Amino acid sequence: MPSTPESRFSQRVREGLKSQGCAVERIENRVTLGMPDMLVGLADHFVMLELKAITKGLAVNLSPHQVAFLTRHGRAGRRCFVLTRDEGNTKRPPSVALYSGLQAFELAQAGLRVAPIMSWPDRAVDWTAVVELLSAGFDPLKKTN
Repeated sequence: MPSTPESRFSQRVREGLKSQGCAVERIENRVTLGMPDMLVGLADHFVMLELKAITKGLAVNLSPHQVAFLTRHGRAGRRCFVLTRDEGNTKRPPSVALYSGLQAFELAQAGLRVAPIMSWPDRAVDWTAVVELLSAGFDPLKKTN
């Protein structure tokens, strides 16, 4: 089985989250277009996590279905996120960044130019902080009425 940047990132995320006591289920779904890659069990609730590995440039290739799914569920108050791994280049060091599902449209349009909720150097991802952000009882980017 060929190893792609996204499959390597997925394995790394799985290991990092499991090291923090999370239940991680990889979702392979050809029926519901746009469904995120992972369902993460955190204590008494789940969050959805879309993973994107960026190998060149700044583009985050979210499909229209992914944008619609993340936006629809984010607006309904469900916790969904995009976690990116940027391989970097000579001007940008490799990094991992967490975005809210509510940022999906902007992320699809502007890519890594969008400010994340939090980012880490690629070799120093703080999985405890990732879990805390995923577990937060609120989405820090959600606008309240």
